[in-house]
Amino acid sequence: MAERQLMIAQMKQAVNEIFDELIEFRQDLHSHPELSWQEFRTTEKIAEKLAAHGIDSFQRPLETGGYVDIVFDENAPFVLIRADIDALPLQDKKEVSYRSRNEGVCHACAHDAHTTTVLGVALAAHRLDRKMPYNFRFVFQPAEEPIPSGAPKMIATGVLKDVKYALGMHMEPRLPLGTLGLADGWVNMQSNRLDITLRGAGGHSARPSEAADLLWIASRMIQDSYDLVYRKIDLRDSPVVLTFTEISAGQGYNIIPNELKLTGTLRISDPVKDEQFIAHFERFLTHLEEENHCKIELKKTNGAPAIYNEPDLMQQLRQNVEKDFWISQDIDNDFRTPGGDDFSYYSAAVPGAMVRIGVKTDTMSAGLHDGDFDVHPEAIRNAVSFFLHQLYHL
Repeated sequence: MAERQLMIAQMKQAVNEIFDELIEFRQDLHSHPELSWQEFRTTEKIAEKLAAHGIDSFQRPLETGGYVDIVFDENAPFVLIRADIDALPLQDKKEVSYRSRNEGVCHACAHDAHTTTVLGVALAAHRLDRKMPYNFRFVFQPAEEPIPSGAPKMIATGVLKDVKYALGMHMEPRLPLGTLGLADGWVNMQSNRLDITLRGAGGHSARPSEAADLLWIASRMIQDSYDLVYRKIDLRDSPVVLTFTEISAGQGYNIIPNELKLTGTLRISDPVKDEQFIAHFERFLTHLEEENHCKIELKKTNGAPAIYNEPDLMQQLRQNVEKDFWISQDIDNDFRTPGGDDFSYYSAAVPGAMVRIGVKTDTMSAGLHDGDFDVHPEAIRNAVSFFLHQLYHL
């Protein structure tokens, strides 16, 4: 017991000693965000900071991103922690000293804070220099945002070799600062992209009876397909979310277009529901084609699978927090989100845990993918401390 308390005191000290440096590092990343597969400066900054603390084994199997190992026993398995490092094509709207300097690019999904957290855990673990039964692997993954995303390419380089557990995180503005989301089962939904192209006879807006009137058909499609979700699919055991986000058509105010493009997302937690919806949707599109003498092309691109948190691993994480974690945290055992995340590729291969770190405060309440989104420094302290504590107690 005394030895455990000594280690906890040492972990707390290690985090406190590097905390100011981590906040400065996070603000630098926030000022210089980079889009998916373009994270060259970000990668260099990660490598430089690791090397400055005596960790010079950073591996770069892809053009951007990479990983570093801390090995205690060549024959022991690894616990992996993943950070995503890319930013969004979004304008930063905050008036802060670390506001994005890259026009139209912003860390509005907290990937800068995730990167800082994983870096901080690596630096703190290196300072502790305590031999553990597991080795540690810290993964800095590029391109979490797009479809296809970066996780499969990173995994193909071998980062899951000899991994026993995979841990991931997301800063969560729907949870208050000081709250951890530690739910079992599905916690993120799969986000599948739908691209729909309608083609038909165009014409004069004064004579819609002579044209296919694709805008009217598209409006029917949107309205009726939303009804399909709630009227044709049983949602009691797992949800389905359909949202149309883009529409493009038209050449003039008095011209009925002959082509229209529509984009949407279909979010699911159960692949069976995906199959059910698509079957109903395709029948509906066929009906629209026949009724309106047009052609409708549907292209579906599957995103990362839903994330499943392994129950036994989550129970262990909860017990560790409740036993002797030195920062008081509330635990939300049922927090889930329809958002997607390609950490699912890791957790599909080995037992995994996607952990939510609460960041909402009275002054920082903007949602993810909002140009006003920001992360309070104490959320980073909470996250670094949590994952360091877990690494030494799994």
